[in-house]
Amino acid sequence: MSKYKSRFNEQYQDRVGHFPKYQFLTNNSIELAEFLNETGVIKDGMTIFEIGAAGCRNLKYIHDLNNNINLFANDLYESASKKNMHESISGKINFIEMDTLSMFESDMSSILSDNKIDLLISSDHLMHIDKLSVISILNHINTKWKPKYICLRELLSKSGEEIDRVWPRVYHEYDKLLSKNYKLISKGDCSNRPEWYELLLYKRI
Repeated sequence: MSKYKSRFNEQYQDRVGHFPKYQFLTNNSIELAEFLNETGVIKDGMTIFEIGAAGCRNLKYIHDLNNNINLFANDLYESASKKNMHESISGKINFIEMDTLSMFESDMSSILSDNKIDLLISSDHLMHIDKLSVISILNHINTKWKPKYICLRELLSKSGEEIDRVWPRVYHEYDKLLSKNYKLISKGDCSNRPEWYELLLYKRI
């Protein structure tokens, strides 16, 4: 179990997961979907998995662009996530009620069945997980799950790190932790706190 898991209760989903409760969160999701669309990554029949997806706002906007895709997501509380999920995707999400570290440590076949992940997304999620747990998560991604693409919208500046917050913001060295198996192929700007956040797309080497 990751270090900060107990800080995120079911009510947290009402804060970050509700569609479309906060305009800046909605804008973040639209930017992410448009970034992926512009890179040409989104294809018919592909399988997308968003970790720590809350109400799956990002998947909603990706689904708006192409509804012929398979959607997977995980988070701590399925009922809270579903309550905050847009009706257009609520019946289409293969949802795993589990924290991200425990999920990656579990049997992959029990999570994915025969599905192979084409695109794995983490948006404002890994920044809420402690450094040692993220090292373990990325190691499982590198060696076991092996998605073709990884899209990150995360804290990418040390200046934004604030570990003592109730909901911590933790800076992780993604390039260093992914560079052995993934190449950074595209970057995108974020309108909200651009000095801290950026969109990154990696492709498996």
